Amino acid sequence: MIRQLRRKIVLVITVIVAFLVAGIVVSINVLNSTGTQNDIINQLNVISDRDGRPAPREMNPFHDMDEGYVDYFSVMIDFDGKIIGFSINRNVLVEQDEILPYVDQALSEGNEYGYIGSYAYTVKEKNYGYIIVFTDVSSKLESINSLLITTGIIGVAAILVFFFIAVLLSKWLVRPVKETFEKQKLFISNASHELKTPLAVISANADVLESEIGDNKWLGYIRSESSRMSELVNELLSLARLEDKAGHKLQPVVLNLSDLILRTALPFESTAFELGKTIETNVPPGIMCRCDESTVKHLVTILIDNAVKYSDEHGTIRVSLLEHSGKKRIEVFNTGEGIRPDKLEKVFERFYREDEVRNSKNGGYGLGLSIARAAAEAHGGRIYAESEYGSWAKFIVIL
Repeated sequence: MIRQLRRKIVLVITVIVAFLVAGIVVSINVLNSTGTQNDIINQLNVISDRDGRPAPREMNPFHDMDEGYVDYFSVMIDFDGKIIGFSINRNVLVEQDEILPYVDQALSEGNEYGYIGSYAYTVKEKNYGYIIVFTDVSSKLESINSLLITTGIIGVAAILVFFFIAVLLSKWLVRPVKETFEKQKLFISNASHELKTPLAVISANADVLESEIGDNKWLGYIRSESSRMSELVNELLSLARLEDKAGHKLQPVVLNLSDLILRTALPFESTAFELGKTIETNVPPGIMCRCDESTVKHLVTILIDNAVKYSDEHGTIRVSLLEHSGKKRIEVFNTGEGIRPDKLEKVFERFYREDEVRNSKNGGYGLGLSIARAAAEAHGGRIYAESEYGSWAKFIVIL
């Protein structure tokens, strides 16, 4: 739980920072690109308004050199498309015989402003026809790309820095929650241990009374409720031991997982038969696994018991074992009402109960699946549920 909480905190902080950084990077580049675009348009307008000549030095908003500063060329044509004049700046790397294809392409596109390769152009109508001005914007485009790459690298670096900060911050943020959770586990463990003695005394005294006065319904109530309380205490102790990784060590051994599952499922067949239900097993022989035998047996018992309880009348329970890439996959399937999609994660929470999933008539305290999850995680595995609500439910354990 604490680990999941830390992951959520890190994820939320990282996502928020990523959106902020992305917004800043995009804004900077959009503003830079828009400003550069406006500069290019202004430059083209100045040259076209002066019939192919840039602004003189005192009017020039771009440079402070002589009129040869602008890398441009311009072409004047009459309304019949005949070239009547052109000018080429000495810094332009375009030969005179290459000008006509540029002119034809600019006219064919039919736009007032546009780009051809590394040249921006404008087409303006004059009293004699048209003037088409081309200016070299390769340096400006390189500047835009350079800023985009630079801000992108800085943005990614900033996200990574904030990610590591979030990891450290999450550890500090969950400390109070972790302390509370540890105290809760300690209380549950201690309380469960303390309750075992009085429950044993109550059960023993009920036996003595039964031998003295004979059986009666009041003694039956006492024995029934003390038995239910003992079951709850044992479940709490099992959960506390599994979650206390420091104090409770598993004893993994290499064992035949196929035999373990079949031996665990066998006692449920008579119970299922009495209820008019069917248990099917699909367990290939000889699948070996290194695990704690009692813990895995408890896990499988919980899942099969859960499937028998919550399957529909004359329903089917199917226990399967698969092996793939060294991982063992245990599946316990049952027909029945199933689990709502929004409850697939909640069913693993402690004491969680829902009418559709954990009807009180079936008994239990909402701890079984919590114990199953703790058992799977204690082996470095995981457990999750799948369901088609109204039809079936399936629990999958990966070891």
